[in-house]
Amino acid sequence: IKNIAFVKMFFCVILYIINNLSVHMQKRVRAIIFLDGKLVTLKRVKKDETYWVFPGGGVEDGESLEEALKREIMEELSLEIEVQDLVFEYHFKTDHQDDDEFFYNCRITGGKLGKGSGPEYQPDSHYHGTHEIALLSIQKIKELDLRPKEMKERLLKTLNLA
Repeated sequence: IKNIAFVKMFFCVILYIINNLSVHMQKRVRAIIFLDGKLVTLKRVKKDETYWVFPGGGVEDGESLEEALKREIMEELSLEIEVQDLVFEYHFKTDHQDDDEFFYNCRITGGKLGKGSGPEYQPDSHYHGTHEIALLSIQKIKELDLRPKEMKERLLKTLNLA
C-alpha cells in the first residue's frame, strides 16, 4: 500500500511538471498609436474569426520593454516611434500561454506607415491567418472586435466614449 501511494504521488508530481512546462510564459508589448486622428491597428483574419489588435509582440531575451516595442513596430508597421507612458498592463492565461502585456502610448517619429518585414508577413511563418494594417476611426473602435476588450474599454473611457 505504501508503494501504491508513492507511485500515485510520483505520477501526480510528473503530470504537474509536464503541464506547467508546456505553458509558454512571455512578456508582450503593444503600442497605442494615433495617426491623423485614427487608431493604428492590425486586422487579424483567421479561419473562423476577424478581429483587430494593437500592434506589437513578444519581448526577446535581453530586450527592455521599450526596445522590444520599437523593434516590433518597425517590423509590423515600418515606423519609428517614441515610447511614451505605460497606460495598461494586462495578464492573460490559456492552456498553453501565460502572458503579461504592456500597452504604451507611442508617438511616430519617422518612417512611413506600411507593411513591415516581420515574421507575420512571411509566407512560411507559424502565424495563422492574415495581418493587415487598419486605421480605425473613433466610431469604428466602438463597433469592432478590438482585443483585448479590457484595453478597448479603457481606451473608450479615456476618450470619453464609454
